[in-house]
Amino acid sequence: MVAATAALIRFGIGAFVAAHPMHTSVIELVENSSSHAVVVILRVFADDFGTVVPDRGPAGAEAYVRSHLELTGARGSPVPLRWGGATLSGDVVQIRLSAQVPGGLGGTRVRAALMCERFPDQVNIVRATYGGRTASLLFTRGDPAKALP
Repeated sequence: MVAATAALIRFGIGAFVAAHPMHTSVIELVENSSSHAVVVILRVFADDFGTVVPDRGPAGAEAYVRSHLELTGARGSPVPLRWGGATLSGDVVQIRLSAQVPGGLGGTRVRAALMCERFPDQVNIVRATYGGRTASLLFTRGDPAKALP
């Protein structure tokens, strides 16, 4: 897993050939309603990700994601995110994380500032599925944490 993550980080640096007209990430939060375990899937363009995590390998990628994607439980406690690895599919990096959210995702605050420091037009979309519903949050540069309904 570590070797695969290192390879995709190196790939991200050289992937500028496949330019795209927008800077976007999609973050999915899916809660198991009985255990409040949450699976987090982050999808981001490899070339964009390579500009914010150049040559830092898997540890650098993990540190970057943890510092730019945060969950805070409804009662104000930080929710630790467990790294599950990363894979490359075409020009997209898919990063897997997991968390245990006491009380569930309802009322949880999300901060998604991925790559906003690099791209002024960055848009981060968070889609959460929990308690029989789906909610979406949209983040751009400078946005504070936002609560899931």
